Amino acid sequence: MGYPALDVDNLSIYTNKSVAATEGDWIWLIAGEGSPREYYLRAVFKFHKYTPSEKPDFTHRLSGGFGQLFDPMPKLNEQPWLPDLLKSQGNFAFGFSQITQSEVLNGLRKVLEENKMA
Repeated sequence: MGYPALDVDNLSIYTNKSVAATEGDWIWLIAGEGSPREYYLRAVFKFHKYTPSEKPDFTHRLSGGFGQLFDPMPKLNEQPWLPDLLKSQGNFAFGFSQITQSEVLNGLRKVLEENKMA
């Protein structure tokens, strides 16, 4: 992204990719920081609005109104499904991409449930 995950302060992401999301799809914002890499869940939200980006490095902004920003961010490194997610996402080199593995999606939902804010 070019900036720390904690700088994300709303339920939106920026991308240069063609947007294949449809209204109601869940977007999971996962951040990798440091060396060695530590992975965290920064946000999850339901996509509902697509607009041109106001940031010069990106062309699209996807935002949602129902979801959660995590602070503190749940660490994902110990999750048994993380290696499969990293492999399928090219260690996140592909940017905004669909997650298709049911094991990973179930694991993310479990992390969400365990970290829901009241």
